[in-house]
Amino acid sequence: MQKDFTKAHSNMAKGLAILLLLAYHLFGEEETLVSMEVNHAPFSQEGFLRFSEFGNVCVSVFVFLTAFGIATGLLAQKEFLSGPAFWEKAYRQAAKRFLRLMLNFAILYASVNLLWWHKFDYASLYGAGEQGALLMLTDALGLSMFFGTPTLNATWWYMEIAYILIFLIPFLTWLTGKIGYPILLLAFFLPSAVAVQPDLRRYLFAAVFGVCAAYGKWPDRLLNLKLHPAAQWAAGTIGFFLCVLIRQNYVVHEYYIHLVDAPLSLFLIFLAAALIGSLPVPGKVLAFIGKHSMNIYLVHTFFYLILWRQYIYRFRYAGITFLLLLAVCLLYSVALEAIKRIAGRVISKAPGPGRK
Repeated sequence: MQKDFTKAHSNMAKGLAILLLLAYHLFGEEETLVSMEVNHAPFSQEGFLRFSEFGNVCVSVFVFLTAFGIATGLLAQKEFLSGPAFWEKAYRQAAKRFLRLMLNFAILYASVNLLWWHKFDYASLYGAGEQGALLMLTDALGLSMFFGTPTLNATWWYMEIAYILIFLIPFLTWLTGKIGYPILLLAFFLPSAVAVQPDLRRYLFAAVFGVCAAYGKWPDRLLNLKLHPAAQWAAGTIGFFLCVLIRQNYVVHEYYIHLVDAPLSLFLIFLAAALIGSLPVPGKVLAFIGKHSMNIYLVHTFFYLILWRQYIYRFRYAGITFLLLLAVCLLYSVALEAIKRIAGRVISKAPGPGRK
């Protein structure tokens, strides 16, 4: 039976990516392992650091999946791939996606400040009076990186690239539909030929790779590999260790990381969706985590670094520390999403103009 890459598979990949991100932020620096007395047995410090640092690939996975998801939706609308109708529909969808993301970010921002307002020095961060309020509003909308204004959380830099991708990917999809895979060459040479925003320069190739993956239905093909499951697991396990060794090589990491992360993202998506996802319980767990991955990304820094650092690391054992941070972030996200659903129902049922 032919398998299609679904939203559930995408959530599994997001789940794996956010787990790698947590490992990277918790254990990706030697100074942290020493100062917080992290017990990483039975692994050596060098091996543990190398694996944890590999978790930095997570952003490329998110960029790849964003590009793949938007491009897949656009490519399915064949009648809109040429002419003004394409641009009108594509950018109407982009505007809605942008506003939805901004609203969700603003809600999370509000939730953090309602809970921990007494922990933050707003006057020092944003300034006082109307100017401070304007800077705070900019941060609350996820726009601080666009304007270089103060932010409550440095991890929120990703919002800038997320917003840019929403409006860039429709154009990349159209261009891919016109010229096909040679767009990868354009993505390779363009950052060296013209000035490109630094984060976009870093992740442009992964985004274009994701669009090409949608154009060629690469994840679908990986899901339908005619290999014995044992052979797939062997290839996946060996491939993962090779990915760590290759990516964390100094020369590769220093000079070629923006190129290497694109195919590595596709491999990790295959690992999550086709292998781990083939196991009922682990697959569902990964998909559940992936469903909450954006909230986890946006809030985890408050728990492990800004507010609860001593509590998160207090048990010393790396595995417990990791699970504790994951559990706290998941509880926060689940509670936030529940509150949003309840509020949505209340608002939808509230009387308005013309309602009785």
